[in-house]
Amino acid sequence: MTPSVCKHRGFVLMLVLAVSVILLLLGVTLHSFVTQQNANLHLTANAEIAHFLAEAGISSSIRAVRETLAGIAGSDGGAINSLLQKPTPLPDMSLMPYMKDTWNEDLKKFATEVDPTASIRVEVWLRGFRQTETDPSAWVDPGAKTGYLAVEATGEYRGMKRTLSVRRPVRVGSSLPPVVSKFTLHVRDAARGSKNRFNLMLNDYDGINGDPKPLIVMNHATPESPLEPKAQATILTAEKDEQIFEKRGWIWLGGGDIRLNLTSGPGPIGEIFHFYEVDTATKFDAVKFKKAVESLPPAFAAPLSPISWDRISPPRDVSYAFGYSYILAGFHDKSGGMDHDAMFLGGIISSQEKSEFSAKSSILHLFGESRKGFQSRTRVFGSVTEAFPRYASLDVTAQESDVKTIMDSCNPPPTYLLPSLSASAFVPTYLIRDVQKRRTGGPLLPLGVLFQDYDAYKNCMSSVLELPYVNSYNTLQEILTPIGKRKFPPAKEILKQDLGQPIEIKRGSETLYKGSVDATRIQTIAESRVMHEYPDLNEFWKAFPDPKNFRLNQIVRIVNAEKRDLILPPLDVATPLSVAGGGMIILEDGNVVLRGVVMQSPTEALTVIAPRASSVRVDTDKPDHINIYAPQAQFSASARIDLLGTLAVGGLDADPRSQGGILRYREAQDPTASGYFAFYKSCIDDKDTSWHE
Repeated sequence: MTPSVCKHRGFVLMLVLAVSVILLLLGVTLHSFVTQQNANLHLTANAEIAHFLAEAGISSSIRAVRETLAGIAGSDGGAINSLLQKPTPLPDMSLMPYMKDTWNEDLKKFATEVDPTASIRVEVWLRGFRQTETDPSAWVDPGAKTGYLAVEATGEYRGMKRTLSVRRPVRVGSSLPPVVSKFTLHVRDAARGSKNRFNLMLNDYDGINGDPKPLIVMNHATPESPLEPKAQATILTAEKDEQIFEKRGWIWLGGGDIRLNLTSGPGPIGEIFHFYEVDTATKFDAVKFKKAVESLPPAFAAPLSPISWDRISPPRDVSYAFGYSYILAGFHDKSGGMDHDAMFLGGIISSQEKSEFSAKSSILHLFGESRKGFQSRTRVFGSVTEAFPRYASLDVTAQESDVKTIMDSCNPPPTYLLPSLSASAFVPTYLIRDVQKRRTGGPLLPLGVLFQDYDAYKNCMSSVLELPYVNSYNTLQEILTPIGKRKFPPAKEILKQDLGQPIEIKRGSETLYKGSVDATRIQTIAESRVMHEYPDLNEFWKAFPDPKNFRLNQIVRIVNAEKRDLILPPLDVATPLSVAGGGMIILEDGNVVLRGVVMQSPTEALTVIAPRASSVRVDTDKPDHINIYAPQAQFSASARIDLLGTLAVGGLDADPRSQGGILRYREAQDPTASGYFAFYKSCIDDKDTSWHE
């Protein structure tokens, strides 16, 4: 055999061997693939059976699960609501410890009938919660959150496991309006271009001489306050806290300069407590504010003598010590004991000031109590000034005991008021006389003895005083000081004028809001809380078929494209509307009419947000326990106002025919206090949104 033939046969043999090896490997691979494919098919089949078991678990138990959920998530509370409404972040958690499990035992029996390795379990979870209000420039609420409730079924078959879940959105939000729930009164444009638009009322010691009647704003508790009464002793104890204004409802009067002349009338129409000691509504004594001697002209520093005693006989020169004090008094028309303008008696106040300020009191009273010790101190934002007569009094003390006895025995003792004088009317020889022109004892001395020139006298004479509203807090604080120790100005300054740029609302160390007092993003925050929407008012009232026992218990939006008025209660329902479960109504369009709304529980509140309303009107004298936020609306009343809650509107009607009334702050709604958490509402959607594996 030739070498070439041998070489050819060897190549063929190698080729055959290579092909054989390849075919062998291909066969082994094909066998392995077929074997693995067969195993995968079994796994897939087992997984599908596990999926079907999970689906069977959902289908067979969902009704029992929902019935059990309804029992622990009722509209009036329940375990789920207690969990949802905690003012903290909510981690994923199983609800099984709170539920009576009536289905998993039946599912277990069913699964073992399919295969000994099979199992089904259905559980309920709260998952995926996050806080939705976290921006301090808008509003921070630690309890506002969103997530979902998941009914989860896990099926297992021969080592394969599948989980399916039916999910429903869950929302939690407060039924109180953000930011303005810290305010009793929040008015975007109170001035409306007129500084004196609220100074319309003529008042006297016995009451009102005619319309209008005042709107009294109370920013503190009272014994008769609806829903939140407090013992009078408790309220008066709180008055001693110098920071009490931070714990009460605030006020914002925006839109320009506003002047409030204060009445001195007693009783429900008055603010007499402001400058007087009040034992009863008709008996009061003026409070004097003493000026430190060292801040007065030198002649006040030591007793002066000799000064002729102003008795006819016998002639006598005596020594007197002089001091200075003044009484702040509210405007009113005629005193019941006098037949002339009591606040301007004897020419003490200048005719120019009388012409400018007249005797008009304000129909808007930010202070509103006449009982002894009550001081409705509150924080006020805006360019708000007060005007009231300041009666400058020369304090005269005789140095000789017999003269002092005679002066003290006068009823009333001699009072030496320093009249308003113009620069041209000032002469050093002008005699300071007893205001009643009596000659019963006491000095008659010329101005020049105590005041060297007009500028020195001008600082001490009587006048109408106009100053920022917040300055009066010092005055109020001084009324708590025992008689004889009051000095002016006070040593402590409680507040300064604040236009509200910016404000800050805090709960402890946590900042809830920091921004403009206008708080323009309130509507956005409120709308983020919506739990249900209605196209119109008809559909809304259909959802609550028994308005005689109104139970809202959620936050809703009414589109109201027809711009119909939201009337609470409707005209065919007797007033007042009794509300068992509070909430929030966002009225996208239309105005608001109040005919009486009464909350049954102090832990419930009803809020109406009406961003496009042009008017909010009170039509009856029934009480209204409600919060209103209508930033473009004019607030008016055809009946006496009796409102408990926050009133946030665009403007206040200064109609002289107003019947007035009372606006009270709800202390429980204060977002800086823990009681705020009682007003949360939670909602589990009534529709399944999706299945998840």
